[in-house]
Amino acid sequence: MMNIDVSSTSTQSSNEMDGRNASIRPPSPHAGDKRRPGRKESQHASTEAIRKHAVTALATSISRPEHLTALTVGLRAFNHSDESVHDEEIDSVADAALCRLLSFLLFKEFSIDKLDSEERLNCLPEEILRNCQLFELIYGCSKEKITASFQRVGPDLLRLLCHIIMYEIERYALNPELSHPPDSKSRGGLDSGAQQDTCLQSATRILFLYARVQSLTEAMAQHKKLLSLCITLIKYPIDVVPFEAQHNVLFILANMACCRSCVLTLSSYDSLMDTVAYAADQNRVTTATEKTSWAEYYQPLRFNCTAFRCLLNLSHPKENKITMVGKDGLLRSIAYVIGLQTSQWVGIPQTLNDMATQTRRFAMSTLRNIASAPPEQKYRLCSFKNGILLDALCTAAQDDHDPVAKEKSFAVIFNLVCSNTVEILTMHPQLLELLVDAVASSHPRHPHVSQGGKHSKVELSEMPYQSLVSLSHVAHYLSYAARIRLENALSIVKATRGM
Repeated sequence: MMNIDVSSTSTQSSNEMDGRNASIRPPSPHAGDKRRPGRKESQHASTEAIRKHAVTALATSISRPEHLTALTVGLRAFNHSDESVHDEEIDSVADAALCRLLSFLLFKEFSIDKLDSEERLNCLPEEILRNCQLFELIYGCSKEKITASFQRVGPDLLRLLCHIIMYEIERYALNPELSHPPDSKSRGGLDSGAQQDTCLQSATRILFLYARVQSLTEAMAQHKKLLSLCITLIKYPIDVVPFEAQHNVLFILANMACCRSCVLTLSSYDSLMDTVAYAADQNRVTTATEKTSWAEYYQPLRFNCTAFRCLLNLSHPKENKITMVGKDGLLRSIAYVIGLQTSQWVGIPQTLNDMATQTRRFAMSTLRNIASAPPEQKYRLCSFKNGILLDALCTAAQDDHDPVAKEKSFAVIFNLVCSNTVEILTMHPQLLELLVDAVASSHPRHPHVSQGGKHSKVELSEMPYQSLVSLSHVAHYLSYAARIRLENALSIVKATRGM
């Protein structure tokens, strides 16, 4: 804050009273700087002072009381939702101060204070938890600043966070009854059952915030321990470890899978595909009869949705399509999800219905991708468990209130057509009739091909007609009864379209 200069004003008044000719200087171009600062300027100066004090305290604290004091000051300084101010916190290297402090705390915890097996069942000290929470707060900054922070502290922070996650996983492994005990007490003094879960949630949340920046996911995928820790966490049954921690690491994998180079890394990792497929099956294995309220659907469905987003991104390489077709659990889960018509459930909250709709879209898109696999895999999809996938597709095409999911169901059928599957598709009790009805309900027009990029793609609205055309191209593989069914369907379509 600048001091107000009143000397010139008092001199001028004195001269006027004396009757002298006072020379009045023109105002300085910087005269505005001498005004009393406004409220916003004063608040900004105060916020900046608190931030600088917090960063200095975090960087210089040594004893445990100093750590707790510094972390408390940091909480006062960083606990807000102003992205631009969080950007300034990154510019003031608050991330570096926190990373240095976390490194010291973990070194002291695991190298100096030797932990016996009994202590390893306890929570990490309170200051480690608070340190992670402060990282969460300052990473409310822009993605550009998160990227800058990752370049400065990311590799070191990843190692530290993985160390915390490994400790927490070992703690759960040593004592499976730790899920939600009512009277757990941390060595930091906090007496709360939720305290023991928070370090794991906070550490995975920081990784979650990194993974929101697409350019950082490749470096994260290359980390030696991160992927194996993600897999281990997801494998735990829901309610054994904190759900938010599990969902955070599943989100990380899903965002990694958005990067083409990461897909190859993820696909080559042992058990990763099986683990994500297991996550996608959580809503099915937790059957409706076990749920007594809408709230009990939320976590499994959220887990389900993120898992299918990951699987959708993993389903692009040809080798992954073949692998995914061979996983019975995944195919059962897809059939369950796309047949889950939640819009028909009486009283379902809109938020839950929207999440279910998005999950169906991801599952349908995953099935559409793997349905473009070689003929042997197409046949397996059509014949799996007496055609439950075809039954689910017909249900979606007929009853789904979401037009996007309905169109995707026809796209899947189009991809499934080949010489190996034509008999199954044609003889299905509902499929031909649905295709004919879909063509009849649309405006009569000739097939249109969009020229979007190198590869021309048939518009989704033409998929029912194109599916029938594709079936006719391989009709010579049909039995006599199936050929008659197809010819009847095609004759109805031709009459409808005026051909």
